Amino acid sequence: MNRHLNIFNFFNNHEQQYIEDNLSRAFAICLQNDNQLLDNVLKKILPGNLYLDLFNTDDPNYYLQIDVQQSITGLSNFTNIIAVACSENEILDFEKFAPSQTEKPITDVCIQIKDTCIIFEFKRTFENPVAQLKGQAEKIKINSSSDTKITYYNFSWKEIVKLTLNVLSFQKQINNENQFTNDFKEFLEKKYPKWFPHRLLKNIEYPNDTEKGQDTKNHFYLNRRLNEIKNQVYGYEHAKSIADRYVIIQNYGWANEIHVGYRERKENINISVFPGDTKAQGWHIYKPNKIIKIPEKIFDYEVYTQYYLKFSHFNSGLFWLNPQDKYVKTHTHDFFNKFAGRWKKDKWEYFKTELNKIIPDWQLPKKSEWINKFENSNRTYFDLSIGIYIAVYVPYTKAQKLDNNETKSDFANEIKNITLKLKDIIDK
Repeated sequence: MNRHLNIFNFFNNHEQQYIEDNLSRAFAICLQNDNQLLDNVLKKILPGNLYLDLFNTDDPNYYLQIDVQQSITGLSNFTNIIAVACSENEILDFEKFAPSQTEKPITDVCIQIKDTCIIFEFKRTFENPVAQLKGQAEKIKINSSSDTKITYYNFSWKEIVKLTLNVLSFQKQINNENQFTNDFKEFLEKKYPKWFPHRLLKNIEYPNDTEKGQDTKNHFYLNRRLNEIKNQVYGYEHAKSIADRYVIIQNYGWANEIHVGYRERKENINISVFPGDTKAQGWHIYKPNKIIKIPEKIFDYEVYTQYYLKFSHFNSGLFWLNPQDKYVKTHTHDFFNKFAGRWKKDKWEYFKTELNKIIPDWQLPKKSEWINKFENSNRTYFDLSIGIYIAVYVPYTKAQKLDNNETKSDFANEIKNITLKLKDIIDK
């Protein structure tokens, strides 16, 4: 559906400013317009005996009323107060928080049924709503009776989402999906996908980015699931975050990291390695009389290979030179011995002359950033490494079929088999 038809989406730039009000309003609208969702929420938060007392009758003489932004001064004469805390956190320690003192407290959402008042306090972060909620509940009690009972209930956003998904699932099965509740789910999923349960790849659509923006929710789900799968390939102890990436760690000598991603080629998962990305790694692959032959396919999966020369400074790559068909001369034992390593500025002219003999046009602007990165800089050295980028592409549909178990995925095993095959090819 067109996102502009979602009744909970803002049309201006004030969404972040009013996001909590919009969340509580959306929740209240859904309760008001989806009887099944309302009933499920009430069953969740009301004590069992109180739910039966209120609804186990065929001829009630009272009505249920839902309000937002209700002033506490207008709430009085209740026997039961149910105070519901809604945030990213699961709250188990209501007793340790003192009520906040606010002159004119206002509830986010309020439900009144007969002599029962249910108030909700929403936070969209880990901010704790309990003090504010207690302040509201105790003021209502003052307006009611000293015998009025207050019950506190934790209803985290993950619980709200789980309940909402269950309701929508049932409605889909009977072909009677509530549009308000579905819009609420879509709104939450776009803004806060981390509130939603983990999914296997078969339940995650490949991100459909457009010129107008990214498919945020599916990027989140896919990244999260791939990270879970990386943990399963060789075990949790062999996967970790490095800078902005989460990688599989394997000390092959010629490489220490295995990358699993999806942004490189649409509708594919790529398993990739960078043999020889540093000089120390290069010693393991550039042996006398050794020729590295990378096949076009591994297990019927397409393989992409890119040979490169990496110019670094302070351990940061500054530019990468693609030798194209000259890689048969650059990615050898002799070339590695002569060129890999640190080049101080007084040797740059010699370096350029020698590299010109192998790649005559390597300094041309279209091919190289040498002049900008080094000639016109204050740098006094660079480090050269001779690397190979190898990526194996697994079609996303294939990955979805293989990802058949949350904790023991066959896709993780397939990734392991691919990496072992790569190791065998490079080590030969």
